Amino acid sequence: MRKYMLVFLAAALILGAGAGITYAYLSAQDGTINRFSAVTTDIKIEEEFEPPGEITPGKVIKKTPRIVNTSAVPCYVRVSVRFSDSSAEKFCEPLQIKAGWERKEDGWYYWNAALAAGKSTGSLFEQVRIREDAEEEIPSFDLLVYAEAVSCGNKSAEEAWKQMDAAQ
Repeated sequence: MRKYMLVFLAAALILGAGAGITYAYLSAQDGTINRFSAVTTDIKIEEEFEPPGEITPGKVIKKTPRIVNTSAVPCYVRVSVRFSDSSAEKFCEPLQIKAGWERKEDGWYYWNAALAAGKSTGSLFEQVRIREDAEEEIPSFDLLVYAEAVSCGNKSAEEAWKQMDAAQ
């Protein structure tokens, strides 16, 4: 009888240990917390502008737009420049685009490097000049400057703009 009791006790211990190991194996958990936060890419357009008063042939209007990266990450910048009145464009000399900017086939002006957080581009241009030979009445107009930015991430400027354009 004692032998049976020992066998029963050994079997109970083996079953208990096996159940405990199985439970531990099946209920074991390992966790990792992956924390990340999204950042925004914010820019603003700053410019020096002197209202021209009366627009006459030969008039030079000071306008110096530049882009400031107000976000915490570097970004790529591009700018579009449009006349509010398309007929007014023929009365103006072509804009003299400054170093650091490049106009591409899509009509946008691209800053030539990543723009660091808190930094600004150079001026896109410094003035708008009315043609000397403008003989008709020159309509009043606005020169609209629109800017876009995309975060640099680990992409080249071309890849970043291509991805942004595809998402729009």
